[in-house]
Amino acid sequence: MQTTSLAFLAFFLFSLFLYYVFPHRIQRYVLALINLFYVSTFGILSLIYLLIASFAVYIFGMRLSKTRRRNSGSDLSFAICLFVAGLAIFKYSRLLFPFLHFSWLAPVGISFYTFKAISYCVDVAKGRLEAESSYLNCWLYLSFFPVFTAGPINRPKSFFARLKKRRTWKPQRVETGLIRAAFGCFEKVVIADNLLILIDSIYLQWQSASGGLLWVAMLLYSFQIYLDFDAYSNIAIGLSRCLGFKIEENFKTPYLAENISEFWRRWHISLSSWLRDYIYIPLGGNRKGTSKKYRNLIIVFLISGLWHGASWSFVFWGLFHGLLQIVEQLTHLSKKASNSLIRCLKILLNFILVTISWVFFKVTNIHQALAMLQKALFFPSFKINLSVLKISPAELMIALFFISVIIILDILRNRTDMIKWFRKRNLIIRFFVYIVLFSTFLILGIYGTGYDANQFIYIQF
Repeated sequence: MQTTSLAFLAFFLFSLFLYYVFPHRIQRYVLALINLFYVSTFGILSLIYLLIASFAVYIFGMRLSKTRRRNSGSDLSFAICLFVAGLAIFKYSRLLFPFLHFSWLAPVGISFYTFKAISYCVDVAKGRLEAESSYLNCWLYLSFFPVFTAGPINRPKSFFARLKKRRTWKPQRVETGLIRAAFGCFEKVVIADNLLILIDSIYLQWQSASGGLLWVAMLLYSFQIYLDFDAYSNIAIGLSRCLGFKIEENFKTPYLAENISEFWRRWHISLSSWLRDYIYIPLGGNRKGTSKKYRNLIIVFLISGLWHGASWSFVFWGLFHGLLQIVEQLTHLSKKASNSLIRCLKILLNFILVTISWVFFKVTNIHQALAMLQKALFFPSFKINLSVLKISPAELMIALFFISVIIILDILRNRTDMIKWFRKRNLIIRFFVYIVLFSTFLILGIYGTGYDANQFIYIQF
């Protein structure tokens, strides 16, 4: 059930009503049933696997809580290996055994809640978190439906703390959450999905496209993947807020970053911070010399690449980002620019490098991806013949217009809380904006006869 579908809208509004119509002591059970129903819509295997995984989290948490004063290393290692093994069987067997794999059976959201399960066990073992004595709470943490399919990877401590507090109906909080979710739907349905139509029309005929047209597709895809995932994050954070949960921010204007290191502090923040806290720092971080610091960076980004997908192109993408960080540190490009002009040039260079790397996301055949990059970088014919690929200039202009709007909004979001600012506007102005957004939804959205919402890109990860 896609979060941009009308079925999900009906499901959420009914769930919101049930959630608040019952008293606080019953809310956990209502939310557990809501999560159970939502997960079941993705198939019985997804439901069974998650029930088993949440029970394993509960059992390991209780055991690690009892043994952490002694040596709990073996118990923690076993727990991590078990969760990683489940992820490897369903997601990565195809990478090593092309003719014997189970990826077609992979439970939805497995990459996200596997990391959540590991972080819970590690935090309990290290004494940063008390183990939950209720299996229901562990189920709620792993199955929380707003973030279930594509994150953010919310941390257990803040989630459980909020779960145990009284959550009452607050119109202001619900309105703020719905505005955030509506903006996410707008990003996805009106902009990202329409950009995807243009991008695919070029990528599917890349051999007949000029180098300039490939650059158009690459640049459009940079914005499409950003809008797609930012849309899901906004929807997830907004819906969670409606239910009284504060989920960590996942994006902070990443294309305004001056270097790759800063980009990863702004892009998919929940994943990058998870990799830092649970892999990079335990490996030694930057505390054990320069060579080991660079080794740790490469390991982290290789894991990041593999986490995103069971393909060598994702491994190559991770290696590319890891090497870029090392080069930046060796050349001191990771330092802040001294003036505005240099800063703008660094932002532009960083955006181009990130855009090049996204080719390995879009094209999972590494040989084809390299061939496309070779054509775009080394044989750059900048003749852009849109008629060959049946793209009208009007379609391209609409896409560029919306990209310009997003760039302006990102610059503003980098300076202020746009939703907080918007809520302070006059009711008439807010109502007018709602009408414009809804009308744009109907006119430029991809709803219509035979409509089937495109999956969010990160759902596949």
